[in-house]
Amino acid sequence: MRKRLITLLLTLCIASSLAGCGKYNEKEVALRDEGVAAMEAGDYEGAIDLFNQALGKSIGKVTDLEIDINYYKAAAQYSAGLFDDAVKTYTYLIRYDEDNYEAYFLRGSIYAGEGEIGEAITDYDAAVAVDKKNYLLYIQIYENLNSLGYTDQGLVYLNNALDISDKSANGTYYKGRIYYMLGKTSEAKTNLQKAVDKDIVEAKLYLAKLYQDEGDYDSAKALLEEYAKSDDVTSGALATLGDIEMANGNYENALGYYQAGLSLDSIDNMAELMKGQVAALEKLDRYSEAKDFLTQYVEDYPNDEAAAKELIFLQTR
Repeated sequence: MRKRLITLLLTLCIASSLAGCGKYNEKEVALRDEGVAAMEAGDYEGAIDLFNQALGKSIGKVTDLEIDINYYKAAAQYSAGLFDDAVKTYTYLIRYDEDNYEAYFLRGSIYAGEGEIGEAITDYDAAVAVDKKNYLLYIQIYENLNSLGYTDQGLVYLNNALDISDKSANGTYYKGRIYYMLGKTSEAKTNLQKAVDKDIVEAKLYLAKLYQDEGDYDSAKALLEEYAKSDDVTSGALATLGDIEMANGNYENALGYYQAGLSLDSIDNMAELMKGQVAALEKLDRYSEAKDFLTQYVEDYPNDEAAAKELIFLQTR
């Protein structure tokens, strides 16, 4: 949960970065950029100090730049384990940025991680009140709560999302995705197919997952191949394509999909892709390459005992 939340915090911070800085104090902008660089290097305390210096250069009026810096500062505080300080910073942001759901969501996620579920629910409710048709927000809240063992509380948000009055193509897609998460196959298939028919490319991925779950690999593969050609392709889709090709015995194709996933700039399932690549290489009798990649995997994921045992096996080949 903590690693996942840190990633989300940083992602939201980067997304909130200002497109242009010409109208702002150049020294303040420079200090912010130095703070971001320190964060990327893992020097969170140094980043916090730089963000504080940047805020000290403000002229007293809260602008988009100060709000931007505070989002970064809160992320650095969280990453440094300064949870109370991060909460205080998000509270400040809520005061000045109350129409932005992110501050409520992020503060709520910290509360949830610390076991303060009542405060978390209050903030999550405030977040969805600000952005009532943000389906991804409902999904993220569910995933956070579910990962912490608060599944029943999380399911409330998924069901609330399904109650939204929205006949748009985007709404149909997200409702299909939520039905899939809830295991309601028939409703998921109906909504996802409608979304595909309305040219929602992302819906092809989840409809393909549904077909794969049913064992209809041909239908899943056809959808995923279409999806893989789009600009929206994800590492998850490429991993699923690789898995389908593995199941069908097409190991060269599978290897190509895993490697394509590993070549993306944004990868959400690194471990899955790395293990898939090793499995495909083994099936192709390319044991030396498999051993090299598995060695790297074990170094990156030392707690995977099965992979460690597999590496011992490959070293004997």
